Amino acid sequence: MIVFQEKRITGILTFILLSIFFIACNKNKCIDAPDVLSVEVSVNIERLDKKLHKIPTKNDLEEVIKKNEVFGESFLNLSEYPMPGFIVDRFYNLMNDPGIDSLFIEVDRTFGDMEDIRLQFEDAFRYLKFYYPDAKIPKIKTVVTGIAHDLYISDSLIIIGLDYYLGPKGKYQPMSVPGYILGRYQKEYLVPQIMLMYSNYFNKTDYNDKTALADMVYYGKAFYMAKNLMPCTSDSLFTGYTEFQTTDIEEHEPVIWASFLENEVLYEKNPFIKDKFLSERPITIEIGENCPGRIGRWIGWRIVQKYALQYPEMTLPELMQQSDAQKFFNESKYKPIPY
Repeated sequence: MIVFQEKRITGILTFILLSIFFIACNKNKCIDAPDVLSVEVSVNIERLDKKLHKIPTKNDLEEVIKKNEVFGESFLNLSEYPMPGFIVDRFYNLMNDPGIDSLFIEVDRTFGDMEDIRLQFEDAFRYLKFYYPDAKIPKIKTVVTGIAHDLYISDSLIIIGLDYYLGPKGKYQPMSVPGYILGRYQKEYLVPQIMLMYSNYFNKTDYNDKTALADMVYYGKAFYMAKNLMPCTSDSLFTGYTEFQTTDIEEHEPVIWASFLENEVLYEKNPFIKDKFLSERPITIEIGENCPGRIGRWIGWRIVQKYALQYPEMTLPELMQQSDAQKFFNESKYKPIPY
């Protein structure tokens, strides 16, 4: 009898510990989301990188470029050269240089057949079609250009420079990207960051409002939409913060907010001052040595989240069409309370 009770107690403790572990591991992951399994979406990824590697002739390369004008302009910058044939020759030689083979090998090792990436896109666009039935799914293409460019995104086309996304441990890395940004250039960030940028096509804003608050709400809406398109994706893959940074800013949210009020950030219009709280920086030193850059965007997300809670009946498209930042702020009733 005692043995049974001990086993039962042990089982209960194990269950509790596992529950705590499960909750901790899923913190900031899944949010409530509609059932979209019946929404039909098919995503294909065209592997231009496979076509371009060791392309047989320059004529073949010219044909590929002709059929992919955006690639030629955005990744090869053809219009910048008075004689486009020069850059075609240069790129042809690059694609056939034995030295680039190791780069393609590392890309293959990192991305494989890209089926996991394709499924992530398909799931995200399935949610998009649920919220926006008339939305057209953009074509997706991949390239390798010798770490020359990362992304091209429009409402109809996405081009991914795969060699840009080999991560901090990759043998090949973009030279001009600082370390605190480089962490986002890896596989797991790829689709969340693309969906974050893709949300711009649905994000209405008041361009006459030059306040930091308007920028904060704009970024907050982008985060909010991206999370709703990928509802079980960790917040850190959208913000670019580490898990430690995410936990830290959540714990110190009241302090961060107090600093925003103390520094009178919300209605600031000076771009130089706004950039301190909204732009790419390793830290927001004005708040603290451990406060990451772009913290104003995260606060904007919190404001939008609180606003959405006030209007649970509001659809995602309706929220994204709201462009009055002051209205978001006032009606969100955002005011983090110190613990």
